[in-house]
Amino acid sequence: MNSYLERMRRKIGTDSIIHPGARILIENSNGEILFVKRADNGNLGLPSGAFDGDETVAECIVREVFEETGLRVNHVIAMGISSSADTQSVVYPNGDKVQYFTIEFYADSWEGTIQPQDTDEIDHAFFGSPQLLDSLPPNERVIKNIWKQYRETQRFVLM
Repeated sequence: MNSYLERMRRKIGTDSIIHPGARILIENSNGEILFVKRADNGNLGLPSGAFDGDETVAECIVREVFEETGLRVNHVIAMGISSSADTQSVVYPNGDKVQYFTIEFYADSWEGTIQPQDTDEIDHAFFGSPQLLDSLPPNERVIKNIWKQYRETQRFVLM
């Protein structure tokens, strides 16, 4: 893969960058949330990822959901943006530093069967209790507050 992020890293090394991304909370009719178990680091997560060039943010999250879960979401709702350095800064084991600027989405309609396409990145995907949101890494956990605030106000949330 020769992604935008990989090309940038070759140029700047591990220096901190601000990087746009997308993350989605997918809820089934039982109120369960779609989680992914990452193969690369063992963490629990939500479908998410970075832009790969000539795509919109909605196209990005639809592509990421398919790559990570095998599902094709029918309609996505933008709930908010998380960009706080306090919650969105990550230092990876290889030393790469990133502050994410993440568009947070919601969906409750999809087609297909759960079957991750990118098995180098994702071990498996499953629907589980919303309480598992508390087990997410700090930069992903912020979606729980955005989702709550969006449901209460029906307004786009900035965090």
